[in-house]
Amino acid sequence: MKKFFKNVNEVMQRTPKKTKLIALVGIVLLLVLIIALVVTIIVRRRNNDIVTITYANWNLGSARDNALELRMIQSFMDMHPNIRVEIDQNITTTNWTDSLAIAASQNRLPDVFMLEDIGSKAANGWLMNITPHIWTDLDFFDLTSNVQEAMRINNIMYAVPFAQNIHGYFVNRDLLRDMGIDQPSFGISAHDFINAVRASTDLSRPTIGLNNAFSLVEWYPSAVNPIFDFFAYDGLGFALNSPEMQEAVRLAASLNNDGYTFDGIPYTGNFPAGNALGAFLDGQMAFFYGGSWNIDVMVNQTSFDWAFIGVPGGRSIITLEVLGIASSTNHPEEAYMLARWMSHGAEGSQRRLEYARDMGILPGSLPVSQSSYVLDELLKIMPAPGLLEIYQSIDRALIDGLRILPGYMQARFTAPTGVAVDDSLFTDIGVDSLIRYSIAGNIYFPDISYIAEEVARHQLDSAQIPFR
Repeated sequence: MKKFFKNVNEVMQRTPKKTKLIALVGIVLLLVLIIALVVTIIVRRRNNDIVTITYANWNLGSARDNALELRMIQSFMDMHPNIRVEIDQNITTTNWTDSLAIAASQNRLPDVFMLEDIGSKAANGWLMNITPHIWTDLDFFDLTSNVQEAMRINNIMYAVPFAQNIHGYFVNRDLLRDMGIDQPSFGISAHDFINAVRASTDLSRPTIGLNNAFSLVEWYPSAVNPIFDFFAYDGLGFALNSPEMQEAVRLAASLNNDGYTFDGIPYTGNFPAGNALGAFLDGQMAFFYGGSWNIDVMVNQTSFDWAFIGVPGGRSIITLEVLGIASSTNHPEEAYMLARWMSHGAEGSQRRLEYARDMGILPGSLPVSQSSYVLDELLKIMPAPGLLEIYQSIDRALIDGLRILPGYMQARFTAPTGVAVDDSLFTDIGVDSLIRYSIAGNIYFPDISYIAEEVARHQLDSAQIPFR
């Protein structure tokens, strides 16, 4: 700057007086313009470049989760001063789908929001194709291959995995030890599991083997035939007429109707808790089918040796929670940054667990990140026996299609099959109800399993049409 003014001074000394005045005015104007430009840049950086992203998630309902999630959002804004995150108060937890539909009709969808299912929202044009963002997201490619694949619809990504819930069996080791039954662990075979359920049932003690038998239809086909995924999914549909599913229903009906399950026994008066979870917590049940959401109560309300062992066959079952980005967003890059931080990103996952530890709470759902740092932090605050083994084999987990498989709800629950139950009012039940009535003994499953499979496959195939 000194050299600049020295050169200007030399030029002015060799310049006529009138010209000097004109030149001086020009220099002053130039300096004013430079200063104005610098000020403008600073102001824009501080004000005009602030991007506002709207966010909606149903886990903001409880005071505990609300505090945790708000800390996550504030932390994101601290790291990105140019991004402001606002909670969209128009999306209500009491009527999530309808409030989203109203917002979509008014072109006011939140930039980032939790999804009840990906398929219908993508088919309606609500969701942005985030595949280009995924290709540069190393955190996503650190996820297990089964989760990556499950998130794709015809090789296109419309959402990111926010979290996961892991389903499986809790086992009362003390009870089985006292009864002289071999201790089950992660990887137990289907045959040994069913034998242990039967052997641990003794209503004279009283003890019961299992809370309910319906869970068998979700994992048994895959335990005896690895071509199947959750609920006998074969990649195109639910193989409900397969020999493996036929056997799953038969075994479940046997356990239920022969008195080996809490839900199947006619009298539960010998179990003071009056419900299945309470009976397990009281030490009167050998196996309880639940999931990671039960770990908190297991840690804090049991007085016996227990473990979480997934499902037979050395696997577990995963249900994914998912976040989408609105196709109407004006800030796709910033929206994806927020979605990654709140969901599968390793840094955000670790921060959420650190906050949960500081707050003295357990997270409501588990991280999908496979970062060793995230897993270490998780095991510090969630000392669940067996959880490490489950995470180490999560790449073999069965993926429940809820929220991620187009047509899943219709194929499994709502599409009518035309099957009646004992000439009762239930004259057109869905596939799930059909199987439940079969397990209860109201329907002979082999007679109608082909109908269930045809209905389910048709629903899944129809839901794929918009994506072809």
